[in-house]
Amino acid sequence: MDAIGYELDLAVADATPGAETFRATLRGTFLATRALGSLSLDLEGNEVDEVTVDGAPATHTRTGDRLDVALPHPVADGEGFVVSIRYHGAFLQGRTGAAGFNTNGGLMAVQRNREGRRVFMSLDWPGRTRRWLPVRDHPRDGAMVAARLTFPAALTVLSNGRRVGVTENADETRTWEYEALTPMPIYDLHVGAYDQWVDQETPAAANGVTIHHYDYRFMVAQGNVAYADIHEAMNFYTETFGSYRWGPLSFLQEPAIGGGMEHATVVSMEETMFTRTRVARVVAIHELAHHWSGNLVRIATWNDLWLSEGFSDYLTGRYIESHDGAAGGLVQWQEILRQGLLTEHAMRNDALLALRPGDPEADPLRMFTLIVYKHGAFALRMLEGAVGREALTTFLRGWFDRHAYGSVTTEALRTELESATHRELRGFFDQWVYGVFHPVMTVTTRAAEAGMVAVTVRQVQTVGPSEGFRYPLELELRNGAMTHRVTMEVTGRESTATVAAPFTPTSVVIDPEVKLFATAACGTALPDCRQGWTCTGSTTLAGARYCLPPAAPQ
Repeated sequence: MDAIGYELDLAVADATPGAETFRATLRGTFLATRALGSLSLDLEGNEVDEVTVDGAPATHTRTGDRLDVALPHPVADGEGFVVSIRYHGAFLQGRTGAAGFNTNGGLMAVQRNREGRRVFMSLDWPGRTRRWLPVRDHPRDGAMVAARLTFPAALTVLSNGRRVGVTENADETRTWEYEALTPMPIYDLHVGAYDQWVDQETPAAANGVTIHHYDYRFMVAQGNVAYADIHEAMNFYTETFGSYRWGPLSFLQEPAIGGGMEHATVVSMEETMFTRTRVARVVAIHELAHHWSGNLVRIATWNDLWLSEGFSDYLTGRYIESHDGAAGGLVQWQEILRQGLLTEHAMRNDALLALRPGDPEADPLRMFTLIVYKHGAFALRMLEGAVGREALTTFLRGWFDRHAYGSVTTEALRTELESATHRELRGFFDQWVYGVFHPVMTVTTRAAEAGMVAVTVRQVQTVGPSEGFRYPLELELRNGAMTHRVTMEVTGRESTATVAAPFTPTSVVIDPEVKLFATAACGTALPDCRQGWTCTGSTTLAGARYCLPPAAPQ
């Protein structure tokens, strides 16, 4: 069964602070993919008052967080039908601060945001939509959404897609109507309501979209800085990776997110970030990228989460490199590498996950580490080296176009990229995507015959492939002000290559342009880290301390 679309009619029934309740009707349009006599939806809590199917009364049962509906008549394969569910429930009491996806989720009332005021908002990722909506709560099943939302008249109410109407009611409420006709993962559905947002606009992007950002009154200046070039990011993404297919776009300052959340067309931005405008800027660019990876092209399983988060971090790096120049791009790639290294070195051996773990499908909160973001972004950055940046960019534009409104797997990425580039990539994927960890290496040199230098690379990490990683390694040989770049193939735990060099090097910089998800070992009797990097960490996973890039400015 496929979900085609959901129509939500939701009204605040009691707005008493701390005891807020709602009543709602959700109409879901579904397409049978086989003959059906019943259907199951995800719904946690709430009280169901009535269920109908195509207007006819239907019986239902509740088991855990599942709502089972007996269809009044059989539905044939390929037949569409509409299920209407009338129900009521309470707003969950959201928490701010460090509380995140483990604590929060569903339709929430946060009593005190950073302005000391109440905010209504939903937080549905990864599987929290079921806490307030009876839906198919998995990202592979995308749907269109229309919402009719009735809240106290003092509040501005925002939701996905295009605003199609606002009605003043006699009981001091307003009804806001929205429609989002681009299918989205249901965790993208968002409702936000607040009485103190300041609506600001960016210059129009080349596609005509004027991006709005709804900021707290005391954060207006910070918001203007954070979103100063977001329209230029839109231009880069549309020119490089294909059309933006979502209509309008807004960013909402809200509590209890922990970073950003890519709700389609109404991106949530954690309220605490705006004291660090560079961080807020990067998060906004990342969440915009999700309108290609994750929102437009959905993941088929939670094990494929990197196809959403890693892709969005990679697109972010590409834009910053294009907009800020090579030096700014290097800062961003170093920050991605830094966070990835810190994550993987901090994990126990038995907790390490591959970028794409093997089946069965994992709990999404177990998958939700920076591995899928940072290691994932570098998997794509390293694929540039394997197939060429231009070829990868062309492929990704086609990937987003071919799979728009659908869901994808990691294996589909591998096989399609192999077909497009005529490169065998099984070994790459086995090592960097289906395997764990990354190289930690030492590099030594010695003079060989005239004009030649012997370079030896030793991998010292104690996890990952037992035979070591295989990868092309760029090195910058140095002697005073003289530098010379060489590339060698690392083929195992220890590899030696003889390379041409115009001088005898006194030091070596590993991966000078930060294109490899790897680092150098450091510590006693080993060379110092490259300038600006620090020697840190323990011997738990790497077999040695390791070099860490500098933190990006906040």
